Amino acid sequence: MATKTVKTYCRFCHAYCPMEATVENNRLIALVPDTSNEMYGGYTCIKGRQMIDQIDHPTRLQQSQKKQPDGSFNAIGTELAMDEIATQLQTILDTYGPRSIASYNGTYSYQNSAAHDVARAFHAAIDSPSYYTSVTIDQPAKVAIGPTRMGWWNGGSHMWNDSDVAMIIGNNTLVSHFSIPGGIPAFSPHNALRDGKKRGIKVICIDPRVTEVASRADLHLQVRPGQDAAILAAIIAVILAEELHDKAFCLDNVEGLEQLTAQTQRFTPEAVSAAAGIPANQIIEAARMFAAGPRGTAVTGTGPEMGPHPNLLQHLVQSLNAICGRHYREGERLPNPGVLTPIGPRSAEATGPQPQWLTDGVKSRVSEDICETVVLSPYGPLKEMPTAVISDEMLLEGEGQIKALICVGGNPLLAWPDQEKTHAALSGLELLVCIDIKMAATAQMADYVLAPKMCLEREDVTLLTDIWHDKPYSQYTQTVVEAEGDKIEEWEFFWAMGKRMGLNMSMANGPINMQEKPKKFDLLANITQGSRVPLQEIYNTEGGKIFDVPDVILDAPDPTTRGRLQLFPPGLEQELEASHNDMKSSGTKDYPLLLISRRMKNTYNSTGPELSLLKSKGTTNPAFMHPQELAALQVADGDIVEVHSRHGAIPAVVTASDDIRPGVISMSHCWGGSPDPTANADQRVREIGSNTNRLIDNLENAERYSGMCRQSSIPVAIRKLS
Repeated sequence: MATKTVKTYCRFCHAYCPMEATVENNRLIALVPDTSNEMYGGYTCIKGRQMIDQIDHPTRLQQSQKKQPDGSFNAIGTELAMDEIATQLQTILDTYGPRSIASYNGTYSYQNSAAHDVARAFHAAIDSPSYYTSVTIDQPAKVAIGPTRMGWWNGGSHMWNDSDVAMIIGNNTLVSHFSIPGGIPAFSPHNALRDGKKRGIKVICIDPRVTEVASRADLHLQVRPGQDAAILAAIIAVILAEELHDKAFCLDNVEGLEQLTAQTQRFTPEAVSAAAGIPANQIIEAARMFAAGPRGTAVTGTGPEMGPHPNLLQHLVQSLNAICGRHYREGERLPNPGVLTPIGPRSAEATGPQPQWLTDGVKSRVSEDICETVVLSPYGPLKEMPTAVISDEMLLEGEGQIKALICVGGNPLLAWPDQEKTHAALSGLELLVCIDIKMAATAQMADYVLAPKMCLEREDVTLLTDIWHDKPYSQYTQTVVEAEGDKIEEWEFFWAMGKRMGLNMSMANGPINMQEKPKKFDLLANITQGSRVPLQEIYNTEGGKIFDVPDVILDAPDPTTRGRLQLFPPGLEQELEASHNDMKSSGTKDYPLLLISRRMKNTYNSTGPELSLLKSKGTTNPAFMHPQELAALQVADGDIVEVHSRHGAIPAVVTASDDIRPGVISMSHCWGGSPDPTANADQRVREIGSNTNRLIDNLENAERYSGMCRQSSIPVAIRKLS
């Protein structure tokens, strides 16, 4: 029997941990960490190690499916399915116009290194702006609104491995395996945190839970949920009042410092202490510890970004980094400008705010304040519509109404806010196509479900994480096992639609061959044209590698292009006022508890509970509450309760946890099933969990520019059901 070992990397999540796969007669028989990898040191997580189970799992789709008139599904050849889909898309395009065809590119679509660029090329070819991704569900402020309003530093911010301090706000990398540069790296995070502590890095954690990160922090501010922006304002106020900021950097590179100083003065440690439920001296200590640095970065996570005032929170975090000068300077070496990014000089200077990006794009039909968000990438600014209001774009009749949705590697019925509205929106489409490995909740509503290849069945390069490493690291993986059955890659679907519809599709660096299906390598070569390390060299390298490339030393600022970071953009005064008013509000008698989001170690959004080992770790998303709270409510660990908000109600299984403060409930999102009563999802809460998005009105407390609603720090109450 033919046996081989292949170096590859996991794409279960964004961490891309290197692995060695053993294959026998095209069957995956072993999957272990690549202990020779110098960047990761042999790290993998429990989820990635289940890919042997996942690739051959009974629930995995081996063929594409077509919905029948009675609601059942029959197998259909993928080529025939795409013929039929293309015909329907063309009819919808001709009847309703380009905007009527949308795609939602979920979390798993990011793991296919060609998927997004080819999807964008399809949208450009039909002139449809209706391109949506999962990133605008929970972090548009981080990737779009924040940089747009403030500007950005071209030399980059300090990274973990050369920092003296890190402030981590609601980000639990040890479980989520995700952080932007500056936080605990997602690449072997336990080792990174341990090594950082050994060399003396000070960790400040702001989180309402004693998370895995918080328990290892030098200072943990266990705050009341929803007060993150107020705490950041207070920390900034202390630093400015005590003149601990980097005066020289501010003089040369920022504007609006006087207004920020004046407007944050009212956020005194004492006032914020009362609202946040923590001692005032902790706020002062956090401010002094971070300001002392002298190097280090403050970063946020999904939790606070899904809570109140995310635009303000992100701006204050960026302002904190700016006033403390936490950026690389002229003459310093940039740790990693990217391996797959273009060669070119980098300057120690700011690019100023781009306010036109907030107003000049395609407007949402829901609100004049919401339009295309502009996401910064290593390849330039990229536009996408905000997912927060996509359901309304489907339901709102008239010109531009979305009539067809292509869902790639996502599960909108469980992921989008306001589940009842999402269900109504998806039900009203003329065409719903899902590309999914299983008949997930959204796939069960689709007209067609196309079976995709899984990550070990395709080649890829570490495009997404290219600039997240602190060293010039990259890996190209060959196909480990050939996909069996009738399966395609996500990008192949968009190419196939383009070919069938007679489109000319092009990416940033040139056209796509529409006559003959291109090789994936050629698509990736197009995307990475002019990269610091040629793609062919990475392709020819076995396993992941830190490449020996010339250092990038930051140039002096260019007087003709030098901008300033804007600390006080238009609208910030009103946002600070709203945050200050929230400090005075308290829980109501009807809804005395606050529901916050969390990550769980054994699942990745709605993927994982079907796999045998992960299933043994738990099959529901518990409502974690402090034992003291449960005792007061006369609820026992394991009871089923109803969690209800002003908008809806869900069942949940309570679990006692002393890592959470009283007055708070913590639950993971993306669980449960359809809200359709005939699905009987609520009766299976112990088996499939429940969906917290049923508690949320997606238009309530919506953020300006992105339309993002409040998905954490939700006022709720509970009552015992069993």
